[in-house]
Amino acid sequence: MKPIVIIGAGIAGLQAASHLNAQGIPFVLLEQSDQVGGRVRSDCADGFIFDHGFQVLQTNYPSVKRSFDLSALNLQAFDSGSKLWFRGQWALFLNPLRAGFKFLELVPHIISFKDLFLLARLWFKLQWSANEQVDSSETTASMFERWGFSETFQSKFLRPFFRGIYLDQNLQQPASLFFFYMRQFLEGQAALPANGMGEIANQLLTLLPMDSVRLGTEIVQLGDDFVELTNGEKIEFERLILAVDPHVAARFLQVDLTDSVHLGSKTFYFSVPPRKEHDKLLHLIPGESKLLHYCFLSQVAPSYAPAGKELLQVTSLDVSLNENELLNLLAEYEDPTGYTFLRAYAIPRSLVKVGSFEAIKHAAQAKGIVLAGDYCEMPSLHGALVSGQKAAVQSLI
Repeated sequence: MKPIVIIGAGIAGLQAASHLNAQGIPFVLLEQSDQVGGRVRSDCADGFIFDHGFQVLQTNYPSVKRSFDLSALNLQAFDSGSKLWFRGQWALFLNPLRAGFKFLELVPHIISFKDLFLLARLWFKLQWSANEQVDSSETTASMFERWGFSETFQSKFLRPFFRGIYLDQNLQQPASLFFFYMRQFLEGQAALPANGMGEIANQLLTLLPMDSVRLGTEIVQLGDDFVELTNGEKIEFERLILAVDPHVAARFLQVDLTDSVHLGSKTFYFSVPPRKEHDKLLHLIPGESKLLHYCFLSQVAPSYAPAGKELLQVTSLDVSLNENELLNLLAEYEDPTGYTFLRAYAIPRSLVKVGSFEAIKHAAQAKGIVLAGDYCEMPSLHGALVSGQKAAVQSLI
């Protein structure tokens, strides 16, 4: 029996391989780079852990619960909530499902009584929403206005928080994504594996037979029933799963795709002096700044920094921003004395815009190729995992 060939060992490709392997289906997983994980990777240097861009593991995602041994990841959780910039200082905004009456300390300064009513209404709506559906044509920005949340609550929390999730300054992603993500964050935890986000990809890899995984492998030709590698080797396949970046998929499928279908970000890492205060929350920057958010990662996961040091991450939607410009902007919110720049990751294709890939899907279907990737579902780790599982099932039909 010919194997199923999977091109791309990101989260979607690893998930597809894991499901095929669990059913005893032969497969070959091909990856051009020398690491698995795609965008979900971590680097280690001088005792610090650097994720490729700011990422968290949302423990309430149904696919995460199904796919990982969470106890083995030694998860370190953020506090449930965030910090909001208000009147020149940081105010705590804690998850109302966990903070109890402490949540009301922001009333009426940031949250109006009408906002409280709308949040309660939202909570009841979330109990009836379908987790898997992304079918709304209304944008998130339009939905905020239609619901009638106050301008203060929108500008201090809703917009900054969801800019960070979407990486979209104007919140043009579907409103149905908002309902899905809000439920996950209210009911679950945002956490970091002690050894970095790359550990989730490594955990999937350990479930696979290593003789079926080939790293550092580049494909030069894609035939109807084979792939040809740079060394001239041809691998015949029963079915092909294309689990790569949509731009790479478009190239294989000879489809035009513009860069505008992606949303980019740039994450900076700094070594900072030890902090006395307990701070395991994301600091949300108001929309007039080029900065998106920041947090002290080693306060959440001490393993992210060597003893006696702290690791700060700061994320911007401006991929051209440099570290000196960033520090000047950050000085409005933190004293940058003693901050040492460590590295930055500019990722122009961090997330995808929903509804931009119909041409790729049609071209793949015409050629009998199965697609996998978060762009096939929704822009998230959950989307990548779900698409990988669905691709494995479809490849057997």
